[in-house]
Amino acid sequence: FDCDEYAVYSNEVVKLVEGLVTRKVNSDLKCDYGGEFKTALNLNIFFSVWEKVVVEGRFRLHDWTVKTDPDCVFFPGRLRRLLPAHTSGPQGVYLNNCKMGLHGPIEVFSNRAVETWWAGKDRCKQHFWKLCSGDCFWGEDLFIDQCLSKVLHVKRDDEESLLVEDHCAPPPGWTSCKNSTVAAFHPFKSVEDYGRCLEGTGVSVQGMPFT
Repeated sequence: FDCDEYAVYSNEVVKLVEGLVTRKVNSDLKCDYGGEFKTALNLNIFFSVWEKVVVEGRFRLHDWTVKTDPDCVFFPGRLRRLLPAHTSGPQGVYLNNCKMGLHGPIEVFSNRAVETWWAGKDRCKQHFWKLCSGDCFWGEDLFIDQCLSKVLHVKRDDEESLLVEDHCAPPPGWTSCKNSTVAAFHPFKSVEDYGRCLEGTGVSVQGMPFT
């Protein structure tokens, strides 16, 4: 929670810690698995989340918006060092985090890219429904990557230091999280594993719920 502003979205209003309450979205956060890659078909969930983000409008007060999954260990300070290399195009810019295409654990968009995405999402839905002769059965990350780059012509910048994760050919020993140039690591689904990743980066977890 080291970003200039942050929010946690859920299907319930929950007090996480003092001063931090989740923001409720219109979704039960449930989805099926399937499609070509047998991934979570979570597009409608994220439509609900993005709707909340856009309606609240707080993203407009900042140059960049970052979406992360809860099992992603993310270091905002490292991301800040990467961002100056990425300049916006007419429709904005977003960062591609894997040579196989955008992966969902961390997604980084300029504020103009968010505006373009939300204004054009229905055009993308129509385009890909026609292309696939129906539902493409894509997860949110594949859909938004194809939507932004192929339909809405948002600038797509590769950033190899944005994410190291198990589904994008990680180097040996990557779960130690000792690479100090990487902004995010994924996935760490237990409290213990999450804490060990933090410790591997040199962050003290003393007094945190990991110990």
